[in-house]
This record gives sequence, structure tokens and C-alpha cells, in this order.
Amino acid sequence: MMKRIGLLSLLLLLGSNALACDETCKREQAMAKHGVSFPSYLTADFCKTTSTDFLLRDTKSLEKYRSGHLLSGHKGGMNNIRTMLEQRKEWLAECDEYLRLTEQGRVFRNQQTTETIFASMDRVSKELNDLIYNGDRSVTVTSGIDIAEQHFDTLFDLLERHKTDLQLRGQLVIR
Repeated sequence: MMKRIGLLSLLLLLGSNALACDETCKREQAMAKHGVSFPSYLTADFCKTTSTDFLLRDTKSLEKYRSGHLLSGHKGGMNNIRTMLEQRKEWLAECDEYLRLTEQGRVFRNQQTTETIFASMDRVSKELNDLIYNGDRSVTVTSGIDIAEQHFDTLFDLLERHKTDLQLRGQLVIR
């Protein structure tokens, strides 16, 4: 009887290890299944750091720009912020694709939240682009800024709700 229990325990232990798939395994499976090749720097930890940095550090920069510099209508500053936002979205989208294909979640926890935040980032970027390249300074300052402010506020609201959700789940600790 003791021999059977020992053998059964050994089989369960070996079986559970055989079924476990670490990140390297998930990465290789995803590349084979989807015919893609991921850069070596892409990992779940890298993606978590990238999204956390965006939520905490980059959002502060965007908020500072929105409250202190957007009203000036200075096109150089608008272009810098637009470029930064587009770059961050590109990084986050790359991470989202990696996490999705390796079945490790989404960059902003789930599909709906991720798509909503990405769409909001696109609206801010498009509005800034329109202000930079379409229209003269008087039009930009009198009406275009109001729309840009609304798009920024929507993005900030979405990011704050996401950050709060992560904190409530114990997935984001701010020290």
C-alpha cells in the first residue's frame, strides 16, 4: 500500500511538472503557433514595468503638459507631447501583443480596458496633430484647445480608473 502511494505521488509530481509551462515555453509556443518572432527584451516583467511606468511617470508628464502648457498653443510643445504619446502607445501595443499571444493577459488587464485606453490615446494624439498642422494659431487657441483638453481629461480618467482597479486588486503598490 505504501509503495502505491509513493508511486502515485511521484507520478502526480512528475505530471504536474510536465504540464507546467514557464514564460520561455509560452514564448516559444506563441512564436510557433502565430508565426511571429518576439524581440529578446519582451517579457511579462518588461511589459509590466512598461505599463506601470506609463501609468505613474508618463501620465504625470502628460498631466503637467495639459495643465501648464497646452493653453499656450505652442506647436513645438504639442508636437513633443504627441510624439511621446505615440511612442508610448507603440511600446504598450507591442507588449499587449506579446502578452496576448503568450496568453499572459493584456497590458491594461483585459481587452476592453486596453482597447479603450488605446483609443483614447489615439484621440489625444490625433487632436494634437490636427492642432499642429491644421489651422492658424487663433483657431488653435480659441476652439481646438478645448477639444484637446477634453480628450486629455478622458484619457486621465480612464488611466486613473485602471490604476485604482489595479490597486484594489493588489496588483499595483505605490510607495
